[in-house]
Amino acid sequence: MSMCSDCRELENAPVSTSPHANLLLHSEADINFGATATGVAQYYVCNACGMKWERDVARSEPEAVWKPSDKPLH
Repeated sequence: MSMCSDCRELENAPVSTSPHANLLLHSEADINFGATATGVAQYYVCNACGMKWERDVARSEPEAVWKPSDKPLH
């Protein structure tokens, strides 16, 4: 299945970009790398095309971008 246009716009977008309407939050996990990074990793699945995404939301990662996820999200 190909990526929908909303997902295509997320590719390499800054993590501050809001998830589009068809993205459902699947799960999230705390990020804690000691003093270097704290925040949350969020995993999404697109209801329209099935694309899986992840984003790391952490103040120490200002350059982080949305990226396709290869984690098994059921």
